[in-house]
Amino acid sequence: MLGEVLEYLSIKSGAKIIDATLNGGGHTEGILEKYPDTKILGIEWDPDIFQEFQSHDIASKITAVNDSYVNLKNIAERFDFRPDGIIFDLGVSSIHYEKSGRGFSFMRTEPLDMRFNPRVNDMTAANIVNTTSRDELDKILADYGEEQFSAEIAKGIADSRKIKPIIETTELVEIIKASVPSWYRKRKIHPATKTFQALRIAVNGELDNVAAGVLAAIDILGPSGRLVVISFHGLEDRIVREIFKNKTKEGIVRWVVKGTIKPDWEEVKTNPRARSAKMKVIEKI
Repeated sequence: MLGEVLEYLSIKSGAKIIDATLNGGGHTEGILEKYPDTKILGIEWDPDIFQEFQSHDIASKITAVNDSYVNLKNIAERFDFRPDGIIFDLGVSSIHYEKSGRGFSFMRTEPLDMRFNPRVNDMTAANIVNTTSRDELDKILADYGEEQFSAEIAKGIADSRKIKPIIETTELVEIIKASVPSWYRKRKIHPATKTFQALRIAVNGELDNVAAGVLAAIDILGPSGRLVVISFHGLEDRIVREIFKNKTKEGIVRWVVKGTIKPDWEEVKTNPRARSAKMKVIEKI
């Protein structure tokens, strides 16, 4: 949704923009192509993605930090950076699925890790799967994955780990498939999708982090500064919507567009992952 990001950030000459989810630098590169005098502070939590970004042509043109957007306020203060606009592109990067080797994808045989930053987080998906009580697993899958067969999958996991620890993605996928009805396995959406989402969210504390990051962004924005948040599943989107709604009532921000902006058909055709993207935009008063 680069076109929408550029439109709704409403960037002016010499503006300061924070890319709170730098990833491969796509949004930052698009901003610099159209507004080359923009000053950008980019934040990326994954150390491998951050290291890979250093070889990008635009790396020397911005200030990039390997840190979490949870620490957004401290990062901005450290670099004396009062932003005119902030962009969050939440969720999992295609790099995580394709290159990380940390078990984000249920289509590959990889260790059940799912940590965005293994250097500072000791909790892996394997830890949760093998040590969390059956009832707590049920709750994680239901709350974070909105999985309708959470109880059945939790039982399958609990039974399987009595025989041997579950350490690889494909082992977990087979347990999930054996735990759900046959019709559920035949749907267009893979039966492991929601379980993997739930475990990833639990491992990384994503929902708490989203709330903390968005609140910090609103706090540090200058007058008339804009905040653009793109989310990819309903749990994140609801958190963002509630924060924006409450801050609007408090008179701190206003809606630039009331409601949700979705990608156009042309983008969805070229990038199917974009079909679930939901963008919300506010402006600091």
